[in-house]
Amino acid sequence: MAGPYRVGVIGLGVAGAAVAHLLARDGNHVTLLEQAEEPRPIGAGILLQCSGQEVLARLGVLEQVIAHAAPLGELHARHHDGRTLIRTRYADLAPGCTAYGLHRGVLFNALYGLVRSVPVDVRTGCDVIGRVVRPNGVFLTDARGHEHGPFDFVVAADGSRSRFREACGIRACVTKYPHGTLWVTTPGTGVRGQLLQVVRGNRNLFGLLPLGDGLVSLYWGLPVRDFERVKRRGLDALKREILTFSPEAAEVLDMVVVFEQLLLTTYQHVHVSRWYDRWTLFIGDACHAMSPHLGQGASLALADAWRFAACLRDAPTPLAAFQAYRQAQRSYLRYYSTITYLLSPFFQSDWAFLAWGRDLALPLLPWVPWVKRQMLLTVTGLKGGFLKGRIEL
Repeated sequence: MAGPYRVGVIGLGVAGAAVAHLLARDGNHVTLLEQAEEPRPIGAGILLQCSGQEVLARLGVLEQVIAHAAPLGELHARHHDGRTLIRTRYADLAPGCTAYGLHRGVLFNALYGLVRSVPVDVRTGCDVIGRVVRPNGVFLTDARGHEHGPFDFVVAADGSRSRFREACGIRACVTKYPHGTLWVTTPGTGVRGQLLQVVRGNRNLFGLLPLGDGLVSLYWGLPVRDFERVKRRGLDALKREILTFSPEAAEVLDMVVVFEQLLLTTYQHVHVSRWYDRWTLFIGDACHAMSPHLGQGASLALADAWRFAACLRDAPTPLAAFQAYRQAQRSYLRYYSTITYLLSPFFQSDWAFLAWGRDLALPLLPWVPWVKRQMLLTVTGLKGGFLKGRIEL
């Protein structure tokens, strides 16, 4: 590595925290700028796939994380009338292979602990909206008018709605999904050992995700345009609808006493053709946000951080590291971005014919051994690209 470098990292999410720790651990001088005044996890439960587990193991916190997580041996999707759509068993890929459901706070606390274990200058309340390049480096400007720097380069991990992309002249193609999800996390167990999803066509989607520590997340997909109508109907009507759809919801619904416990989450697909310029690299959702249907978000963010840190160690300059990182991650991220974008309407959209095709094809695909393996590699986060096998991080 030609450094040590002065590095600015934007965002204290999964990608930002992981890359800040790794770069500081390698001896770089890292300043992490976070929009929130008090860093805390945002969002519902997450699914930690095998690729993410591999990175956490190398970071030395996997055991800490899974001690507070629920092991999930299979993903079970069924129709609302009880018929199985598909069952994906992780052990069919390799013995001992499993996913984990966990509260986002568990992963956040582990990564934030890593950040605090190395000399990272964490600055909160810094909503970065611009940059200025001067002879002695790049400076970042926050919404309060404060400048931070100078930096030799910047890693932007400020999420799918990044305003910093535009400030850097990085154009993003953003597709807002018309369907969102109502989430709630309560005490409970869910269905032990599995993520349960229940579908009716591609208009209704229910999920139950065990999280560990005696918690479970319930989610109910719906068109965003219907949210106000559902809210006007009232909580009791919604609970009756969900309970009729999936009796397994009873444990969680008993804990929901006011509508405000349910949080509406919307999603967007972000495609950025240019990941970097001379001064800045975009990683995580700031570069490749996707819908949650394959459950890959956190694991992809961890892989981004790990691979960029490795590229920076071997590259003679930051720009060369940006280029090497794009080369290393391009096939991997293109695959998951494309597959998620194409599959999402088959589970949530207004095009009913897609659900018919899904119901015919999906149960048959695992009967072909090669196809089954590719499906398992995809679900576990280990598929290296369209024409590649298992990823090597």
